Amino acid sequence: MGEQSTSPRAIRWRKGELIGVGAYGRVYMGMNLDSGELIAVKQVLIAASNFAKGKAQLSAHIRELEEEVKLLQNLSHPNIVRYLGTAREEEALNIFLEFVPGGSISSLLGKFGSFTEPVIRMYTRQLLLGLEYLHQNKIMHRDIKGANILVDNQGHIKVADFGASKKVLELATISEAKSMKGTPYWMAPEVVRQTGHNWQADIWSVGCTVIEMATGKPPWSDQFQEVAALFHIGTTKSHPPIPEHLSPDAKSFLLKCLQREPRLRPTAAELLKVCVL
Repeated sequence: MGEQSTSPRAIRWRKGELIGVGAYGRVYMGMNLDSGELIAVKQVLIAASNFAKGKAQLSAHIRELEEEVKLLQNLSHPNIVRYLGTAREEEALNIFLEFVPGGSISSLLGKFGSFTEPVIRMYTRQLLLGLEYLHQNKIMHRDIKGANILVDNQGHIKVADFGASKKVLELATISEAKSMKGTPYWMAPEVVRQTGHNWQADIWSVGCTVIEMATGKPPWSDQFQEVAALFHIGTTKSHPPIPEHLSPDAKSFLLKCLQREPRLRPTAAELLKVCVL
């Protein structure tokens, strides 16, 4: 199972329990049968029906994704999840990733409620370090939110679901891709308006994730359902409500991230230097 691959060093693995269902497929715990290492395996069900020109187009698309994962394998930073490789099956593409044992920020918020400011500060600093590294490597995340930030048992943060997401989505079955649900709350205005966006959109989403950590809920979610939130973010001149209980430093940090004008937002590197949460 999962042992066939075009790669010269195919990962031999065995599938374990389901540990998550994302927008692009299911994530299982796996065991590397050579090293005994536990890994996460994102299984993308391939929808041939998405490719009008049939098998050749589908095959080219899968190859493209495999190449992209090969490039992502070269990335290494303590605050990002490592890509380990891919393996093709009949109706699925398996993407092998570093396994992070603690769960996501959003799952921890569900278990423990909103975070204290020292915890928010620790997590946000590490999130910015991971993001700075991705941006230096010309990778925009596009979907920063609590559900895509993993926390290990020591409180170390690892940013997940970057890089190949767009190509994976095109490959996934339409039914699997329906769970884009929820993401609008973290979207930058320029993303909603589709006026072209850059790394600055990730910085807006960092601000939204800080609000999520401080309140236990996505920004805007008290006032709007998802579709209404999408419309509101695209048309309003204001930023999400800033939680009243935060310190002046934390509020100032949020206002920097949540500038409506993308070019006024600091880079991740600048936020690490100048902003004390």
